[in-house]
Amino acid sequence: MALIIDIFDLALKEKSVEGEVPVGDMPELRAFLATDAGSVRYAIEGRGERRGRPAAMLSIWGEVEMPCARCNKPVAVDIESEAVFLFTKTEAEANAMPVSEDEEDEDVVVGSRKFNVDAWVQEEAILSLPAMTVHEDGCEEDMWEDEEPEAVEEKKPNPFAALAGMKFRK
Repeated sequence: MALIIDIFDLALKEKSVEGEVPVGDMPELRAFLATDAGSVRYAIEGRGERRGRPAAMLSIWGEVEMPCARCNKPVAVDIESEAVFLFTKTEAEANAMPVSEDEEDEDVVVGSRKFNVDAWVQEEAILSLPAMTVHEDGCEEDMWEDEEPEAVEEKKPNPFAALAGMKFRK
């Protein structure tokens, strides 16, 4: 069951929450993965106010299995992310906030008194995935190993074998 919190209360009162979300409970993340194995751990720490907005830091970490780009078999991938978020009450407030180079490490999110932590963790986990993965030591099996070229060639009759019998002998 998803954890629902008052994100404004957590941020302003500098509270903290820790937990874990199984991969199987995150369908959007699961779409990028090879299996349901693994989970994403999280820690949320309220940071009071920043730039006049409630702020909190979200840290996530865990191990998931993505498909290998070469052989399509599961590859263990460590994910890790840490970011500070500023919370607004509406999308209009979020869009009106000025963007400054000094605050590049802060993301603006529309908060809620019924904020879904699991959905937030899932979104950040998706953003922390690598574009593609491959087995570091090479794939265990060549992806074409099922088709052995030598065996396929042996099964086909040689089209020139019949010509050998047609040679004229002098």
